[in-house]
Amino acid sequence: MRLSHQQREQAAAVLDSRLAVGPAPVLRIKPDAVDTKASPLPLPSELLPVQALPFEALPDAIRPWVLDVGERMQCPPDFVAVPLLVAVASMVGRKLTFKPQARTDWTERGNLWGLIVGRPGVMKSPAMAQALAPLARLEAQAGEQHGAALADFEAQQRAEELRAKVNIKQAEGLLKRNPGADVAHLLAASDLQRPARRRFLVNDLTYEALGAVLAENPDGVLLLRDELRGLLVALGKEDNATARAFYLQAWSGGRYTFDRIGRGTVTIPDARLSIVGAIQPGPLAQFIRTAQRGGAGDDGLLQRFLICWPDQPGEWRDADTAPDSSARRAVHALFDRIEGLQPQDMDAQQDTDFRGEPEGLPFVRFTDEARELFLQWRGELERKLRGNDTAPAVEAALSKFRKHVPALALALHVADEGAGAVGLQATARALDLAGYFESHLMRAYASGAQATVQAARAILHKLDAGKLDAAGFTARDVYRAAWSGLTDRDLVAEALDMLAAHRHLSELTVDTGGRPQVVYSRGRR
Repeated sequence: MRLSHQQREQAAAVLDSRLAVGPAPVLRIKPDAVDTKASPLPLPSELLPVQALPFEALPDAIRPWVLDVGERMQCPPDFVAVPLLVAVASMVGRKLTFKPQARTDWTERGNLWGLIVGRPGVMKSPAMAQALAPLARLEAQAGEQHGAALADFEAQQRAEELRAKVNIKQAEGLLKRNPGADVAHLLAASDLQRPARRRFLVNDLTYEALGAVLAENPDGVLLLRDELRGLLVALGKEDNATARAFYLQAWSGGRYTFDRIGRGTVTIPDARLSIVGAIQPGPLAQFIRTAQRGGAGDDGLLQRFLICWPDQPGEWRDADTAPDSSARRAVHALFDRIEGLQPQDMDAQQDTDFRGEPEGLPFVRFTDEARELFLQWRGELERKLRGNDTAPAVEAALSKFRKHVPALALALHVADEGAGAVGLQATARALDLAGYFESHLMRAYASGAQATVQAARAILHKLDAGKLDAAGFTARDVYRAAWSGLTDRDLVAEALDMLAAHRHLSELTVDTGGRPQVVYSRGRR
């Protein structure tokens, strides 16, 4: 496109007032400049649609409780169902692993990471508390049991100390009489072991403290973060790269060793961590934008989460009803039953070494029918991942469904009292849930552009209010003004690019003799 003489004069006048005194700047229109005479295109506005929670895919034992809590709290039932699913998966993952193929050793742990998204005041935290109440009860019971065991240990330890003093005196007497006497049995160290505390649920702790908990609980724990933004911010800092690597490993599972001065060597036989937390749309969009830009923030940490971002609930009404006690009892009974299960109760298999001794973790596989359904779904997933029309960050998130689906199928299978190979019903339900989570994932990753849209609208508002010169302004003019929502340089640049692409602004690249400067002007409507 060629600039008219009037446009060139206007742009030059604006730039002369902004640039340092020197040779007249050379104006160069960018090759992809917009036609200022064309009508502007509407900016993106609405969130992508999402699937409603598939209630029929939930385990029979939790479905009534999800409905009851959602109704009484007047919140999306998703905020109850997703933390409950993660909690059930955490419990099942303590017992079994899953081998999705018939013959290979491809193994997935049963742990899941879940993230619920909603604005402040939509009852995210109370809903999660209700969902995780059975796990909190098991944690409290384990704490009481550990307290009693610790008191007994300390009493035995004091007794051992007294015996040791007596033995030392006896050894001294024997040696005085016979310097060659064998007193080693009197001086042997006690084999008394401090009892480990059984853990189910943890909250705010350093990654090294979390590693120590997992070392004592190699079957895994669930980390609850009421507001997950703090953890994601902390793990995004450069000096926390080691902690971030540990979390990445703890999603996949496997052996992990800490070697620290003072603490010595701490080995986790199998780092198996479940996570559930909540976040607001704005912070989530910022993290997604970071992941979409690539770099250190695009290592797959955020993509490991099953994201739940339901629509806002409808009109509020006062639901002052008593909790459904039978539904609540059924959920607690489910957790108690899973806690008491042993691998042999579920007809689990286990590999053996060359001596015929058990090796590795107990596991189950699909039935033939269920594997065929899973393979059909996986074929579609792999074709999607190998296509050229999926953004890299979304592709990375979708690839994690290779684990999500087996883990969901395993949790649903055990929750509905299944044993042995995972059947068709649990697999079909897991795939229903996968479709649900995929739609929410797409909403979340599309929201990375929502902050850009909001910034673009804010820039248009400043132009309408005369706060920006419609004849010509730079990105620096925007972010240096310190207006709310327009202080981030990268975000402002993205917003200006969006406005230019949608024909709300035109761009001029100005050769100043140094770094080229881009000047934006309002196109004629």
